[in-house]
Amino acid sequence: MLLAPELPDRQHGARLGGAAPAVIEHHPLLLTHRYVLTLPADVAPWTGGSEVSVFLRDGFDIGDEDLEYPNMAMRALVHEPSPRGAHTQLGWPGLRSAALAPLAGGSAPGLVRISDEPALIQGDPSYADAVLADGHQFLFQIDEEGWPGDGPLEDVVDEYLWGYGSVYFYGTPDPSAGIVRQIVAGFIDF
Repeated sequence: MLLAPELPDRQHGARLGGAAPAVIEHHPLLLTHRYVLTLPADVAPWTGGSEVSVFLRDGFDIGDEDLEYPNMAMRALVHEPSPRGAHTQLGWPGLRSAALAPLAGGSAPGLVRISDEPALIQGDPSYADAVLADGHQFLFQIDEEGWPGDGPLEDVVDEYLWGYGSVYFYGTPDPSAGIVRQIVAGFIDF
């Protein structure tokens, strides 16, 4: 499944930028990180009815040190479904609020790709060695090739968040139900 930004923005479900979900507005992670996007509860069987929100360390720059697993600047939280909160200052600066909607066919790249296998930019699977060694499996990626070009969403992001690359997220499903309760950023490929 591929998700891409679209207007109008929405308060529930898959969304990008703006205020973080209300249910996590007071989570300690938001003292150091800013909200980027939320995946909807029904996006994959491994969500188990929960949403997944992604965050980036406040002030992050692609030249920073926290680019290797397990100490990545990107974080993800699994949480109960929730509408947007009221605190827009918790969102990543320069990232406009928009909905995330499934792409219907075509060759346009998605901003978010949910799949069993990552689509690697450099084609080097060894980047995932450390996260796979800890028993995690690939869940989704955010690929900056999927930012909108011309049109009403051309200003959805002021500047690329991670060097026009892709961030790959992993987790370990519960053996009995297949549900993931913790998600980690595995690596950046660009």
